[in-house]
Amino acid sequence: MNQTKVHISLGIIILALIVLSLGLGSVFLPINNWFDFSHPLIQLRATRTVSSIFAGAGISLAGLLMQTLFRNPLAGPSVLGISSGASLGVVIALALFPIIGIVTSKIALLVLGISGAVTVLLLIILASKYIANINTLLIVGLMIGYFASAVVGVISFYTDKSSLQAFVFWGLGGFDKELQAITVAIYGVLILLLTILSFTKIKVLDTLLIGEEYARAIGVNTKANRLVIITIVGILTGVITVWCGPIAFLGIAVPHLARQLVKTSKHYHTIIATLLIGGGIALCCDIISRVPGRSEILPLNAITSFIGAPIVVWILFKNKSIV
Repeated sequence: MNQTKVHISLGIIILALIVLSLGLGSVFLPINNWFDFSHPLIQLRATRTVSSIFAGAGISLAGLLMQTLFRNPLAGPSVLGISSGASLGVVIALALFPIIGIVTSKIALLVLGISGAVTVLLLIILASKYIANINTLLIVGLMIGYFASAVVGVISFYTDKSSLQAFVFWGLGGFDKELQAITVAIYGVLILLLTILSFTKIKVLDTLLIGEEYARAIGVNTKANRLVIITIVGILTGVITVWCGPIAFLGIAVPHLARQLVKTSKHYHTIIATLLIGGGIALCCDIISRVPGRSEILPLNAITSFIGAPIVVWILFKNKSIV
């Protein structure tokens, strides 16, 4: 099966999942109402469906860019501490701003979330100038993430109960945290613009996959392009983490699934497959988390971990040189 057929097949699967997402939930609706967008419940489900697809695709793209940039199959927004940096920005907005008299707003959450993610990325890049071994750099990223998580823990300990409860709920992950159509549209446009920007760097990504020395030899400005890619990853991770909470494993696992399906390292095909698979898996996880027919809603990260953890273990066994 060539790459085009793979992309078409993935698109058909997503369309089928969209139909299921509109129809399934705690409240049963007759099939003839599944596409009645004047129905309030369908409107909510449609917004949640869009959130799932955009967030899943975006976090998966961020993981692919990270793996190419660091040339490490285990690199990803969560492993390298980027999600922890975004979480630190969010907890500061939720906990500290009300204390000092500043009203927490969605804009503050977004700005601080992105700032935290980009700060961690810049620290990792700074460390890369002094650390030649890419696997050691991966450990440094983990330690930075642990440090950010420790700061989050300290702030959470001293915050009031309402802010703590809001942060804990947000940390479980979910695509139902923001269901206002205008806000979802703003987040979606940001992710779409960053995705388009990623496509303009396809040739650079292909050369970086071979190695930075080769890229420099053919005239690629590796420093400038690395900064652009870091910015894309940081903003993507910050936006999605603020929007939906930290999403576990998708950023690591999905790029590997995409490469296995398209059977090529060319980023044009890999990016498209990553976006489609990421959006599809995220939507599937969201449908499962709703527990159709019941009122319970499972934590999103519990579902993504069930899917992503085995894939990461498979990567470890396949790439024995990592361990």
